[in-house]
Amino acid sequence: MQNTIINALTSLPHEINKLYGYVDIPGDNFGEPAINSGPCAPFAKLFYECWNARFSKKVNIVFIMVKNSDECWHVLIRLPNGQLYDGGFGLHDDSKYKDQFDIEDMLNFELKLLEQRAYGLDRDYPRYCPNFSSAKVKALIEKYLSKIEAGDI
Repeated sequence: MQNTIINALTSLPHEINKLYGYVDIPGDNFGEPAINSGPCAPFAKLFYECWNARFSKKVNIVFIMVKNSDECWHVLIRLPNGQLYDGGFGLHDDSKYKDQFDIEDMLNFELKLLEQRAYGLDRDYPRYCPNFSSAKVKALIEKYLSKIEAGDI
């Protein structure tokens, strides 16, 4: 990935984490970015829509599933170069999840499946991310994607 893309994709989670912070309630997700504890699916959907409307090399949505179950642990993006991406950690690879979870790529977008795995996309997140705003997140995504030229991808 070129520096322009890396800089944009690295800066976006920093700004989101500054806005929403980190989980400060004891539990499995203590210290994790708040955006990844509930509104990860709305972030992924917004990023998917914004990126795919802008660039010819498409991204797809990925589900991190609890092994041997139908429980979705996290929703994020697979970039055209194969890396994973979310609003809290940013760029990372499959090794973050492979040992403990199953990784399921949604190669063809299915809103019904995303809604099901996200336990609803249009809801509040009072416990971990009470001030979540799709409009604010979309504006941030657009801000950072606008720094990337189509030729960079």
